[in-house]
Amino acid sequence: MPEVSECQIRFDNNPCGVYFPGQSLAGYVELRVLDTFKVKGVSLQIKGFAEVKWTESTGSGKSRRTVHYHGRQDYINTVTYLQGSPEGNPYDIAPGTHTYRFGCALPHNLPTSFEGQYGHIRYTVRVVLHRPWKVDPTYKVGFTVLRHVNLNESAITLGMPCKLEIQKVFCCGPCASEPLYISAQTPISGYVPGQTIAVRIEASNKSKKRVNEFSTKLVKNVCYISQTPYGRVKMVPEIVAEVRCSGLAAGEQGTFDQFLAIPALPSTSAQCQVLTLGYEVEVEGKIPGPNINPRIRIPITLGTIPLAAHAIPRMAGDSGRLQAIQVPAIPEPTAPPIPYDELKPNISQVIPADQLPPPSYEEAVGSTPANILEEGEENTGSNNFTPQYMVYRFNNESSASGGT
Repeated sequence: MPEVSECQIRFDNNPCGVYFPGQSLAGYVELRVLDTFKVKGVSLQIKGFAEVKWTESTGSGKSRRTVHYHGRQDYINTVTYLQGSPEGNPYDIAPGTHTYRFGCALPHNLPTSFEGQYGHIRYTVRVVLHRPWKVDPTYKVGFTVLRHVNLNESAITLGMPCKLEIQKVFCCGPCASEPLYISAQTPISGYVPGQTIAVRIEASNKSKKRVNEFSTKLVKNVCYISQTPYGRVKMVPEIVAEVRCSGLAAGEQGTFDQFLAIPALPSTSAQCQVLTLGYEVEVEGKIPGPNINPRIRIPITLGTIPLAAHAIPRMAGDSGRLQAIQVPAIPEPTAPPIPYDELKPNISQVIPADQLPPPSYEEAVGSTPANILEEGEENTGSNNFTPQYMVYRFNNESSASGGT
């Protein structure tokens, strides 16, 4: 093993390593060597792919059968030799610091990065020191790709209120109770992280059952789609935000306004053939005993560019209607994304002070660093990575109006 003290892979003007499809990824590799050693070459690989894996078992004993499901879609795989070549003669790398530059134009069809329980959409840069007759030291880092979802492209549908309702009857036949009626409404159906979803719950409990409480959840639905041994879909729901309020006694009725703050999350995505993401607001009435709780599910779309006419939806105090606060349009980012803290001093040069700030980039709520090593790889550096997602930080007045 060569005495390489450190290998750093860095991105130009992009410390978070966040890119949009179609942008140019550029950076440099800094290799610090303590003692001279021989290599055939130094290669750099830029890779992007989606992969899902899970197993399901049926039966028991000798009849037990386990099926291994797998799906994969490749998006980018480029290998460049920064020095040397795979067929060249070995040569010495002298002690000291060696710097190599790299660059790559990202394809326009890349889906957003994601790390999940049974799969991922992952982008990496890997440096390998190819040594003759020895183990090849490998250094690997991940970077985030964010595919824009401009909600204004579907403003006619996403900008409309959505209201769903359900009736629940306990028992059946001559013992059937009067119904429990529940409705849930949101003012719009398209949001970005940093906004607040206002949910109005209206309920009339004519049954003899008590509703202990109402819970309002933002649910992320991840669909893993296999290709072998055959196509199968595994959907995994995850609660990413939740609020609760009091319920109703038998014979009561009431209206409840609930607010869900949207944390850092990946956008709604259906571009990938093996992994898709969707979101819904779920309102559930908690009934005591062995009864099935009534649930209402309202599909919503999470994007990266907010609806131009809406910021943080809230309840109108006087009219009792759901409405949305109007704000200026937000231009689609065109430059490589940079953390908001670094842009803040120059905001006034681009966007007036009374408009919304540019987004920051944060790890998804509830995320844990993923091991980005693939099967057979041995990494000599850090192998953990967590994607970063856009979050809009609205002004204090708007945030206070729609707070949870």
